[in-house]
Amino acid sequence: MTSTLPEVGAARRWLVLTVVLLCFLPAAMDVTILTITVPTLAHDLDASPTELLWTVDVYSLLMVGLVLVSGPLGDRIGHKRLLLTGLAVFGVASALCATAPGPLTLIGARAVLAVGAAMIIPATLALIRQTFGDGRDHAVAVGAWSAVAAGASALGPVAGGFLLQHFWWGSIFLVNLPVVALAIPAVALLLRNEAESERQPWEATSPVLSIAGFLGCAYAIIAFTHDDVGLLEVALPAAFGLTALVLFVRRQQRTPHPMLDLSLFRLPALRAGVVASVLPVLVMVGFELQLVQYLQLAEGLSAEAAALYLIPMPVAATVAGPLGGLVLSRTGPRAGVPAGLLLAVTGYALVASGTVVPLGLALIGFGHGLVQMVASNLIMTTAPSSQAGAAAGIESVSYEAGAGLGIAIFGTVTTVTYRWLLPTGTSSSPLQAGASPQTAQALTDAFHTVTWLAAALTLATIFLAASKAPAAHTPLGES
Repeated sequence: MTSTLPEVGAARRWLVLTVVLLCFLPAAMDVTILTITVPTLAHDLDASPTELLWTVDVYSLLMVGLVLVSGPLGDRIGHKRLLLTGLAVFGVASALCATAPGPLTLIGARAVLAVGAAMIIPATLALIRQTFGDGRDHAVAVGAWSAVAAGASALGPVAGGFLLQHFWWGSIFLVNLPVVALAIPAVALLLRNEAESERQPWEATSPVLSIAGFLGCAYAIIAFTHDDVGLLEVALPAAFGLTALVLFVRRQQRTPHPMLDLSLFRLPALRAGVVASVLPVLVMVGFELQLVQYLQLAEGLSAEAAALYLIPMPVAATVAGPLGGLVLSRTGPRAGVPAGLLLAVTGYALVASGTVVPLGLALIGFGHGLVQMVASNLIMTTAPSSQAGAAAGIESVSYEAGAGLGIAIFGTVTTVTYRWLLPTGTSSSPLQAGASPQTAQALTDAFHTVTWLAAALTLATIFLAASKAPAAHTPLGES
């Protein structure tokens, strides 16, 4: 970059952070806000289980490739300009989603929404890095960003449930418009713009390969939800997706100006941050999708009652970010990831066993909020300031890849397990599980199965993240 941002006064820095978090909130919340509307969309839009999975999942899957473009683009044109463009696209796409007449139109509108969000998310992280530098205040600021990331993901179904109780399903998208209307002038007036003096060559092949790879793999996973699925229906998209991802990695290794700088993965701290971002997000988002459907379809709760049931998760996740940032800025990050994951494992076990479920949800929210804060800080403080956009792209790719794959994997495992548990001769869609005691029981057992799966995957992540952890015991915010 031409230079770092001029020294910003303390009061102004925290005002910048407030505006940045306001911009980030709706983009983060839209990863999960649609999950609670699944039964409603199945009825109102006559959507199939497969169409519903794609409606929820296309947002995260497309962003995996799009942030590869938007992160470096922010370094080229300035992250303020990127953020303003993203907010405008996000607002228009929100209106398109709210007025979609059918499931295919809604999927397309959600894809446009992903374009806007893919500009917003890396821009917010990069602006925090530029504003706060690498000191302890940066750790607190990233802790606040992580609190919004984890809290918004958990809050999405809660907000969606309250909106559904009083309005129609399109209101969950229209609620974005007041935030966008407030954020655009605030960004324009308060933030500064800075771009690199030397612009790198631009190419579209890398993001196309990334998007194709993740969509192909997701299609192969979701194909298991189809009736009478054949081997080729799974094998062909899986082979296509894996081939595209291999080609993407090879291209990043060989091009002099990669969209995703894989050389940064040589740094142990960044590798640990990526592992601690991808897998826990995969588990939490996938689990939450199944939880809200279980509450409505098996337990018969209304959207609003299900939203109230979920409240311990977003509250705990929101508290975990800034609180963890303050503590770990003094003690170092090494204990943060295993501590957060152990709390989440305990929470999943409590929910799966049906004992003290509110406490279990609170432990899940707090644990994931703590882990997300540490992971984001490790990724963003490892890269040099001139690569803030590239580091933000890695963070965004990690988060969205985890969310997209979590929705696909947990949605598919639940559907397959549900069908296997149904009594012989019983025919019912999971979306109508409350129609009989047999189908409700099958969905309950399927939900408990995937919750134990969530606990097992989270436990495995503890050992995997430990193997990637940096050797040095460095407090957050210091380099």
